Amino acid sequence: MAAYRILRGWVALFLAGYFVCGFSTLLLPRREVFPVSSWSLFALVPGQESRYALRLLEAGGKKFAEPVLYQEAEGFVADPHSVAVREIVQQFGLAVERGRIQEQTRIRRMLEEDHLPSPCRYELVIITYEPLVRWRTGRYEVRPLAQYASPGETP
Repeated sequence: MAAYRILRGWVALFLAGYFVCGFSTLLLPRREVFPVSSWSLFALVPGQESRYALRLLEAGGKKFAEPVLYQEAEGFVADPHSVAVREIVQQFGLAVERGRIQEQTRIRRMLEEDHLPSPCRYELVIITYEPLVRWRTGRYEVRPLAQYASPGETP
């Protein structure tokens, strides 16, 4: 019985210490130090997010009335929801914004040979959105960065 009381005392002391440490992390910029957390879940929801994307202007000889995001190009691209393409586009966007010509050329060639229909005209855009607003309404802003044409396509 004495061992039970000692164990119960240590558990209570641990929980009280964890509680105090957790609330003291509110003073820190990130509000947590693993494995101690302040338990203010979702307090730091990101305000605005940006990511790069491709918009198809023309694919396989068909010109679109309005540009179509790669992810929404069912029937024109092999796998519109490919995670690999998403990652490649993010690298491509960074290379374009940082002016890395060799990297741009390498990534562009890979995209056009492996993932885009031929012939194709497309543009690299940056999409900016508030996550909760986009989830509720679907609204986002698009800013074009550059326009490209695959080999065999006139720009």
